[in-house]
Order: sequence, then structure tokens, then C-alpha cells
Amino acid sequence: MAERRRKPERRAQYRTATYRTIVVRIGMNVHELRLARGWTQEEAAHRCEMSTRLFQLVEAGESNLTLTTLARLCDGLDVDLARLARPAKAARG
Repeated sequence: MAERRRKPERRAQYRTATYRTIVVRIGMNVHELRLARGWTQEEAAHRCEMSTRLFQLVEAGESNLTLTTLARLCDGLDVDLARLARPAKAARG
């Protein structure tokens, strides 16, 4: 993943194991939920009221998830936040 522009004093926060675990876990769960519904990324993004690019970044575990993004994912996928945050079934390759 390319280094995104971030404030120098915050860059280390985005490299912690906890941060990476959270964004990857949510991305994998979003991916799993989308596939279970038979949706394309474009359709899922539309249902979640976000751009396809943002949805792709979420699934890839490359987006800093804001509360509004999490709320849109929950509404669009019709799941609780706990469902998005639980440990993913298996790692993607």
C-alpha cells in the first residue's frame, strides 16, 4: 500500500498492529457480506451511499474508517457494527 499523505505526527498510528487489524478485519467482513449478497462493488457502494473507490478502499483494508463511513456500511449492508468488527472467517490471499 502506498503511503498516503498524513500528518507526520500521526503516521505511526496508522502502522500499529491494532489499527491494521481493525481496518483489515472490517474490510474482509465487508467483502464477505457483499459476496454473500451477490453484489458488485458498484452496487454495494451505491447501497452504502459512497463512491465505488471508497468502497474498494474499505474492502482492501486501505481506508481510515470514520464513524460516518462505518454507519453507511452498516445501513447499506443491513448489519450491526459488531458484525463488521468481528474476527473474519479466513484471510484472503
